[in-house]
Amino acid sequence: MAKSSRMFHKVTRTWNPITGCLHYCVYCWARRLAEGRLRNTRKYSDGFKPKFHPEELSKRFKPGEFVFVADMGDMWGDWVPKQWILQVLEVIRKYPKTTFLLLTKNTKRYLKFAGFLKGLPNVILGATVETDDSDLYKSYRISKAEAPFSRLIDMSYLSICRDMKVMLSIEPILNFNMENFVNWIADIKPEFVYVGYDNYNNKLPEPPLHKTMELIDQLKEHGITVYTKTLRKAWYEVQGP
Repeated sequence: MAKSSRMFHKVTRTWNPITGCLHYCVYCWARRLAEGRLRNTRKYSDGFKPKFHPEELSKRFKPGEFVFVADMGDMWGDWVPKQWILQVLEVIRKYPKTTFLLLTKNTKRYLKFAGFLKGLPNVILGATVETDDSDLYKSYRISKAEAPFSRLIDMSYLSICRDMKVMLSIEPILNFNMENFVNWIADIKPEFVYVGYDNYNNKLPEPPLHKTMELIDQLKEHGITVYTKTLRKAWYEVQGP
């Protein structure tokens, strides 16, 4: 199957008032970009070191735009000062007719801002959850981020207990427990889910394609909107010449 863009198709614009990340995910395209081709630009002169860009706070947004906030970093990392986050959220508050997508692997930080975020109905809280199998995640040293299963628990709380709009990004998809993963996602009731494979030949512990397709089918049976990105056979399913 053909590759797709690394960007979510719903996004009409990106906005990076906070950049950089310390999760050190083995598959991170943004770190490679920041430390490579963009290293000589002002914004990424320090590579992927977390950085605040106050000049971005003056950007203006139009009604109907779908803005992905901080696609070049994780603005919810524990290393990000509270004041940086609050300044970004204050800008979001000024544009109630614009939708802002947030995304993190550090979902427990959402909980600390839940009261503030609840007052922003134009925000969708996103989480990258590549798998439900935290043991696999740890054994392959995928990332220094919190365990994926912990992210599912946090997103469940935000959706069910706080009645907040959430989404899940299962990308790059890693092997998973079908029944457990489906049940958790169904309980979370996300606005939508994106599913896709790794695009950068990292040979991750990913599921066979038929298993991913079954996951997508089961999620749809639960009434969940699923958008697909790169769908292909797992690297170990591809036969050599």
